Amino acid sequence: MAKVSKRGWGWAYRKLRDLHCSRLSSFYRATLYAIRGDTGTFRCDLTWQKIRLHR
Repeated sequence: MAKVSKRGWGWAYRKLRDLHCSRLSSFYRATLYAIRGDTGTFRCDLTWQKIRLHR
């Protein structure tokens, strides 16, 4: 049986929004996460903290 990941597009989008990223940035980065499994390193506008989501 294949391992099913619960961390998909919706999880990534909610996680980025919880980190105070804009809707547009969260949408784009969640799409990258769903396709590639990695958002790359970037900074949010509000907090200026480095963020990277990867599997």
